[in-house]
Amino acid sequence: MKIADLLEGVEILGGDADTQVSVRGVTFDSRKTKPGDLFVALEGGVDGHEYAYQAIDNGAVCIIAEKPVGAPHILVANTRKALAVMAGNLYSNAHKRLKIITVVGTNGKTTTTYIINSILKANGHMTAVIGTLGAVIDNKRIKTDLTTPDPLEMHRLFAEAEKSGAEYVIMEVSAHAIYFSKLEGVTAEVAVFTNVSQDHLDFFGTMENYTKVKTSYFEKSKIKLGIINSDDIYGRSILHSGKALFLSYGIDNPADVFAVDAVSFGEKTRFLVNACDDVADITVPLLGKFNIYNTLAAIAVAKALSVPLSIVRKALASMKEIRGRFNIIKSDITVIIDYAHTPDGLENLLKAAKTVEGGKLITVFGCGGNRDAAKRPIMGRIAGAYSDFCIITSDNPRLEEPMSIITQIEKGMRESTQNYICIKDRTNAIAYAVSFAKKGDKVVIAGKGAENYIDIMGKKIPYSDKKAVTAALESYRA
Repeated sequence: MKIADLLEGVEILGGDADTQVSVRGVTFDSRKTKPGDLFVALEGGVDGHEYAYQAIDNGAVCIIAEKPVGAPHILVANTRKALAVMAGNLYSNAHKRLKIITVVGTNGKTTTTYIINSILKANGHMTAVIGTLGAVIDNKRIKTDLTTPDPLEMHRLFAEAEKSGAEYVIMEVSAHAIYFSKLEGVTAEVAVFTNVSQDHLDFFGTMENYTKVKTSYFEKSKIKLGIINSDDIYGRSILHSGKALFLSYGIDNPADVFAVDAVSFGEKTRFLVNACDDVADITVPLLGKFNIYNTLAAIAVAKALSVPLSIVRKALASMKEIRGRFNIIKSDITVIIDYAHTPDGLENLLKAAKTVEGGKLITVFGCGGNRDAAKRPIMGRIAGAYSDFCIITSDNPRLEEPMSIITQIEKGMRESTQNYICIKDRTNAIAYAVSFAKKGDKVVIAGKGAENYIDIMGKKIPYSDKKAVTAALESYRA
């Protein structure tokens, strides 16, 4: 492909490179640049402009830059936006022939995407899903490193989805993806807003900044229709902004799609839904008010896409378990594994766990290293308030000392309980919880969900909460 073809739709300010030159591929990592590549100099934690010569030495034929680099280059207004547009061009803009459904919010993105996916498949549509659990295309699971992949990988996945016959791609969109313009040029057919609560303040600095980024996505240039949570304060601000066409969902505030008379029984929830005056009795194999919101969001998407409520009802009733999201393992105790890793997420999880039939609630959790440290004591206080006993352990310590993170969690926990213990090794912490529990008790293991590793000092060491639970149950409750 010629440079000129790749640059179609990119705002060009100048430069001295020959745009009729053909390129082999596009890269933004100078170390991975190969002969014939086009290198995009991204600004951020590391300034890619400083590595332009390394890219040239490795064979790059042109640099896409925001400032002159002393090598054949094209100047653009924003290299991140340019990368996103070029990635689309590189993969023949498959996204324009797909219907993209996006889900934005602090919590609930994964569950909501999978509920939407279940409904659309039940209505006979071919689908693909991209998010925290990786990508699923034509029932093939593809590993991805980020919730929202970088543009080159994302557009490659779009092309693969189109090739497989997919009509819809349902994907999670992170705050980082919005901030870094990963979806520049991609218009969502429908975009869901779930909620905003504290997370990623290590990067965004303040809740105000974090919220502005999340809510900035909901405008006409990025979406055709927004599905907005009217019970979230930031959701209401989106609805009142008038920046796009919106449909609302909620429980406590007026909404186009709403639920009443919710009750939980066993491991299911039943409620009556009114979707734009179309009414049905809904049963889902999910627990907790937060999952009613996730389900309502998916029902609103289905309504917008003209999926009959009768199909929605059947799809929800038969929905499969979502990996790492309120997964229940039963023996003489009940173990619940969930990804909850924010204060709001943990509180919602523990509230839901308390509705499960059983005795005392024992919680095992930790907080990730090199991430928002301010939430650690908050999560400690929440866990202590809702649990009968807590075990503070390691999560993904990354480059931090695990016991330092645990100590910060402990400060908050002391404000709500003294019934806790600290066990640094996560496998041992889970084993202790399983052995400590009495018949009928409930053990919640939060923070990692379906992750298959622990990140320690830059290395991802194989690990699974589910495997740790299974081993503990075999050892202590056989």
